[in-house]
Amino acid sequence: MLEFVATIGIIILVLGLAYRASIAKKDGIEIREVLNLHIIMYGLSCITGLCTFTFFLTMDIPKPFKIIASIIAGMILIFIANWMQKAGKKE
Repeated sequence: MLEFVATIGIIILVLGLAYRASIAKKDGIEIREVLNLHIIMYGLSCITGLCTFTFFLTMDIPKPFKIIASIIAGMILIFIANWMQKAGKKE
């Protein structure tokens, strides 16, 4: 199940980025102006968050611990994405 969720998420991310790039090309905007690093990192963090959530919900531990572990993992992933976004803007 986890592999299926990850595969569908990656396909949606790639199709979304391709759609944004095609719209930018049609409007005469440079693709790098539309596909910034933070947009790509946001998509990847959403996919990893979904995979982490699915992983924790399939574990054999009580439900409150699953929810708390998923929230903590999501906070860590959001922090990492924010940190990488700030590092990308400095370059």
